Amino acid sequence: MKVKSWIKYFGYTCLILIIVFWGQHVFEIIRKNNQRFNFYTFYNTAMYISFYGSIGLFFGLEHLLSEIKKKGKWMINWPKIIFMGIPSLYFSFGIAIYYMDTPIIRDVIAYPIVVLLRNGSVFMPVFQMTLGYSIITSFYKDNKNLSI
Repeated sequence: MKVKSWIKYFGYTCLILIIVFWGQHVFEIIRKNNQRFNFYTFYNTAMYISFYGSIGLFFGLEHLLSEIKKKGKWMINWPKIIFMGIPSLYFSFGIAIYYMDTPIIRDVIAYPIVVLLRNGSVFMPVFQMTLGYSIITSFYKDNKNLSI
């Protein structure tokens, strides 16, 4: 067993715990401010995406670091961005989209979100973490054209 690997993953776990506890503190402040001031759905959603998305970025950081060490030209995995990133972005902004006043948005565009919101908004952090993870893991180096 590699001691370095144990230390690395212990460090990752500690950082995730720090991020989660810090996030709880920040979200408590946001909740208290929402009680005193007007409720700004879009800004709150952006804060949640920033927080949970950064956890997703953190989960994919090891992939990016291994790609940095490789030789080659940076490429983007477009199918991953299109089929994972864009739907995750859509559902990440679910509550903000749901509360928009435009009827066509509320009745047509937000319909899948309404279906998911019937059971609460517990799915939002999953999509937000998936968004961060799919973004960071979509970058890779292509070394096919390198001559040896």
